This record gives sequence, structure tokens and C-alpha cells, in this order.
Amino acid sequence: MGILSDPSLTPQNKFGKFLSKHHAKICWLCYIASIIWFLCLAYPDFNQSTYLSENALSPGLVYPEIKQDSNRLMQLYMEKLQREREQHKTITPYAWISHEMKEIGLEVYVHNYTLIYPFAKGKIFQGKNVYGILRAPRTSSTEGIVFSAPYRLPSSVHNEVTASVPVLLAFAEFARKKNYWAKDLIFLVTEHEQLGMEAFLSAYFSEDPTKSKYLKYGYLPGRAGALQAAINLEIQDLNIEFIDVKIEGLNGQLPNLDLFNVVQRITAREGITSGYKHTTFKKRRSHHSTLQNNVKNMLSMLLTQSTGVPNGNHGLFHRHRIEALTLEGVRRHTNGAHSYNGLALLKTIEGISRSLNNLLEKFHQSYFFYILIHNDRFVSIGDYMPCMILLVFPLFVKAFLLWLMANGDAVFDNEDDLEIEQENAEQTAFIETTDSGQTSALTISIYICMLASMYCHGPVLDFLVINLNRQGLNTPQSISLLMGFWVFVALTLPFLYKLSEKSLHELHFGCLIVLGLTLAVVGLLNFALAFLLGIITAPLAIHMPIKECKSFRKNLSILYCLILNPLVLVYTIVLILTIRQFPELTASDLLIKSIFATMDGITYSLMDNLIYGNWLYTVAVFILLPLWCGFWTVVLRARVSDQIVITQKKLK
Repeated sequence: MGILSDPSLTPQNKFGKFLSKHHAKICWLCYIASIIWFLCLAYPDFNQSTYLSENALSPGLVYPEIKQDSNRLMQLYMEKLQREREQHKTITPYAWISHEMKEIGLEVYVHNYTLIYPFAKGKIFQGKNVYGILRAPRTSSTEGIVFSAPYRLPSSVHNEVTASVPVLLAFAEFARKKNYWAKDLIFLVTEHEQLGMEAFLSAYFSEDPTKSKYLKYGYLPGRAGALQAAINLEIQDLNIEFIDVKIEGLNGQLPNLDLFNVVQRITAREGITSGYKHTTFKKRRSHHSTLQNNVKNMLSMLLTQSTGVPNGNHGLFHRHRIEALTLEGVRRHTNGAHSYNGLALLKTIEGISRSLNNLLEKFHQSYFFYILIHNDRFVSIGDYMPCMILLVFPLFVKAFLLWLMANGDAVFDNEDDLEIEQENAEQTAFIETTDSGQTSALTISIYICMLASMYCHGPVLDFLVINLNRQGLNTPQSISLLMGFWVFVALTLPFLYKLSEKSLHELHFGCLIVLGLTLAVVGLLNFALAFLLGIITAPLAIHMPIKECKSFRKNLSILYCLILNPLVLVYTIVLILTIRQFPELTASDLLIKSIFATMDGITYSLMDNLIYGNWLYTVAVFILLPLWCGFWTVVLRARVSDQIVITQKKLK
């Protein structure tokens, strides 16, 4: 804090003059350097090869013991389940799953839960999870491993993963015959996708079933030991073409890199093609990849993480410090030679389970924060965090200049301003402020935060949405209408409350500091979200003048600020995705479809926040919207600060 309280540090000393003259160049240089640094991470010289840090994971790489009879049993389970699906097309065959688990010799339990749908009085969803526990013969149930599979009805909009349950049951039958298990094995079949998994985990780790307002997860009739890891299976068919390994979890969390590495090595041993975001035409090894593909993989991972939405049931384990991932076996669509039967898949699951069974402690050796360049190349947190630092640094540089201006000293926004002042006999216009009859920056900031908090959570939002529903609007329309009203208030706020130049500087300073701290803090938890936010918001903070400027620069800042409005930004992203997904639609149909898709997206984001604890909605409404309102007020300074007294003062 010494540099801020030093009275000799003004724009007139050597450092102040240099920073005042070249701060724009420094800020843009840092911004460009951040992007270049990120792109350089795609080069092999700037990333690392994956490796196993934990030697205890090696036992799974030995010769597998599972035989062909398990494969035949799996096919038998598949035939039985298909008959059950034909007889029970609208419900999950709980009785059949429970019966088969009991026949295997597991401790079988049924977990009931209820979802009270937010903003819809009386709308309730019921669900059940079926799970069986194989107690460890070598220990007293101190630790456990979860093997889960979602059951999807024939009417589900998601890919069919019916084969997951037969694979799970066949492996459970094999595991029951072995006596080397040092951990309890939980075989879980969930209903309603991630909702069932959230209910199971909440009941497993919470002692108060009334803690959640919307998800009544109840009690678990049976428990195992402390969960160490989890493998979620999404098998589309017993004859698969490759395995797509999903790792992104809630709020951008990732499993320990060792878990991903051991899966890659075991699938390679069994000859199964697998990888992160794998496709039919994607090669396994990195020497087949190009720089363009590496950058594409990095951006794809960041985009998936930034939403905070897990791409599988595994993503809900990470918040409980349980390493988990999803194995999605993609069915073979062609008659090519590269296809694998169920036996290779069972051997893969056996190898993973034996590796996890040998762990003596939680995963801790390898990385928890990383970016996958390819299936066998990654970037650690120490290599990609400089990108975030370079993005945040310009915000604090601009804030520091505004701090220097608090003494009433002149600060040049660019070299053109400096030349004008030199032509005027080294005199400069500075602003003597008067706050009489005007709203302070602190008051307007508190008002913005209170309004955002009201719309973010709580009974006020619930009350407004329910009353709008009674007027004939559905939930997405009601929530979107409230968000639109918020934006309307933010747009008109600078015209309703006129600030003095001093208050504008205080508001500008506060917005820069809050934005910088937000990006820094979020970057430590979800680098993808913070980095993408920094990429789109930093240009506005850098380009926005710190005092009155020419009309072109001012109008450009206003235009870019309008584009950065959270609602406008979300609609723009949805419109681009809609154009790519439905290129055959007309322009008017695309615009209308994007509007409804945007309303649904906002609603789903709110539901994820209320039920699962996704941060994205909270960050957008409680932080980004108030920040945008503050920047919008500052960028319109020429339109609202009409009571400024301009005087002349010689440079001392």
C-alpha cells in the first residue's frame, strides 16, 4: 500500500508522466501478449506429455482376469433389459434391476427423492435410484468406489445408453467372485440424469434432508465407506467404435489428471481407441495432431468448462473431493474394421477398478488444474495462469491512473492529448468537482448491487415469477421479462442520476478494481470462465477513456459496451449457434428461434443454480450485470456530466 499512499507519486513526476503517456500502449501490449501466450501453449515446446504420478495405479495395467463368460452374461442381461423396456416404456424397471442385483449377491437398496420444481407451485417430480453394495472382504467398509450408469427412457432426447446397465451388472457379477477388493464397490443406476446423481450424493454426504429447498433427497437406507473415486458409464451399444472420456464437472472442476491418464493407458492396452472429446476421425497419439487441432481442442475445453455445466453424472462428484469421469462408449455406425465387443470394455473397467482399489490415499500426486492439448499432452496451471495475469494487469493499471487523478492532477489519456496541452503553453484543463445535489458513486453502487441481489435469489424472485405465471406467462418468459426490466433500468440509470466528474472517477475506479478482482478470483477456480470473460471485457476497460475524449472513441466505447450487455451477449452467442445448427432457416426464423432459445438458456441456468449450485447465473447477475451498469454510466459521461466546472491550472 505504500505506492498508493506516497504523496510524491503524481502524474507530474517521472513515473507518473511515463505511465500517463504510455498506459494505453502498455495495456494493449499486455492484452495481445496474453492471447499470444495462450496460442503458444499449443506448441509441443510449451506443453508436457502426460504421465502417471501415482505408482499405486499401476496394478490395473497387468493381465486382466475377466473371461468370455462375462461377455455372454452381459449379452444375456442386454436381451432381458430390452424386453423390460418394451413392457415398461414410461418408467424405469426398478424391480428387474433390483432382482438382478440381488441374484448377483449385492446388498440392494432403493433411494427415493422428490424435486419441487422452482417457480411452479404444486409441480413435483418423483424419482428413484437403485444401488447395490459389494462389501470389501479385506477391510471393514472404510472406503468405497462408485460405478454408476444412467437409465434413460425410450422417450429421452439424449443418446440411448441402455447397454450401460448390462455392462454394470456383468462387471458386478465378476467382481463378486474376487476376494482382493480393499474398498466397497457401489453399483448405482440413476434416474432423471444428473438429478438422480445429485440426490444420491446429497443424501450420502448430508445429515439433514430438509436442507435443500427444492430437492428433497431423503435418507439412504445403506451406505459404504468414504468414496475415493467414481466411474460413470454411458455405453450406447455393446459393439462400440471408440470411447469418449468426459472429464468436465460442475463449475469447471476437473478430476485429477492421474485418473484420466490411467484410463488412457488401460484402453490402449485393450486396443480400444479412446480420448478426450474423441470423434470418429480423431487420432489417438499427439504426433498425428496439428497446431490448429491443438488450439481447437484447447478452446473446446475452455468453452465446455466456462458454462459450469457438467457433461456427465461424474461432474457432481468433484465438489465432494471425489475424482470421477465418464466413459461414453459410442456405437459403431459403419461397417469398418475398428469396432470392439463388450469383452474389451469389461477388461477396461476391470483394469480401472483394480488400479483404484490399490490406492492407499486420495489422489494428490498429479494436477487438478490443467488444459488438455491432446490425449497425451497437457498444460499445467503454472503455464497457463500468466495468460490470466496479463489480462488482469491492464485493469489495475487504469485503476492506478484514476487513483492518481483523485488529487485533481491531469492525466493524459494518449499522445494526442499531450500534444494539445503542450501547444497551450503547458496548461491543462482539470476538473474541479462539485457534489451538490448529485448522487455519490457509493450510493449508486449500493443501489446496483441491491437490485442485482434481489433478482439473483430469494423470495422476491420467486414471488415475481409466480405472479407473472398467473398472468399467462411461462417460467422462461417471466424470468426473461424480469431480466429485460433489469437491463432497461441499467440503460436509463445514467440519465436518471447525474454524477459529478469526481463521482464518475470513483465509479470508474471501483468498476475496474471489482472487475480485476473478479477475474482473478474466478480464474483460480474456473480459469476457462475468467479467461473468456477477460478476453471480451478487457478491450472495453482498456479503450474506455479516463476523461473526456473525441466523439469517435466515445461512440466506439458506447457501441462495444452495448454489445457487452449480458443479455445481448447471450443472445448473440445463441444466434451464432442457431445459425450453425439450422443453416436452412430464414433470417426471421433464426432471430425468433434464437430469442426463445435465449429465454430457455437463462431459465436453465437459473435452475442449475438453484438445484445443483452452478455459479454461472450468480456471476452473471450479481457481478457482471452491476459491473456493466457501472461501465455504462461511466462511458456515457459526456451525456450526463453537464454541471462540470472547467478551470485552467498550470503544471507545477
